[in-house]
Amino acid sequence: MTWVMLSMRKMQLKQEVADLQFEDVRISQQIQDLANYTSNIADGTITFSEMASCPSSLFGTQLDFMANSAQAAYQSATVKTNAYIQQLAQTNGATGNQYGYAMGTTDGVNYDATTIFNEIYKEEMKEYSKQMQEYVNEYEKELEAEQTRIETELQAKEAELRAYEQTISQNIQDSAIKLA
Repeated sequence: MTWVMLSMRKMQLKQEVADLQFEDVRISQQIQDLANYTSNIADGTITFSEMASCPSSLFGTQLDFMANSAQAAYQSATVKTNAYIQQLAQTNGATGNQYGYAMGTTDGVNYDATTIFNEIYKEEMKEYSKQMQEYVNEYEKELEAEQTRIETELQAKEAELRAYEQTISQNIQDSAIKLA
């Protein structure tokens, strides 16, 4: 009769093992999706091919990145460009327009604000990407720690399940009617 109770515990352990295996696979997929996401945003922009290859679980996250990074980079680049041009004008005035000629302006005074803005904008996009990658890396570390915990628990449950299987087998053999 004890083998019946042991069999019930064995069924419960099998279910717990299956649940832990599912959770392990789910976390592994999340980590893989995050790695794909960080490679997509590594250069500060997301191309159409990167968007098409994006895992569905992070499609919205990539759309948010595209919207937020562009807006943040634009605002920051605008402020920095204005400050940079003002600083250039002051330096140029102090050097009698010689600095402007050295910077490549045709008249020594008018700077190509679009070029300056575009360079700063690219740098700001890369900086935003770097910040997002740091955030994602922290989240990946948390997932990896959770995965390690689950794998440890899974090994313990599998060992317990094997022990129960052996105990049940032995219990059934001991309880069997022996004909002489």
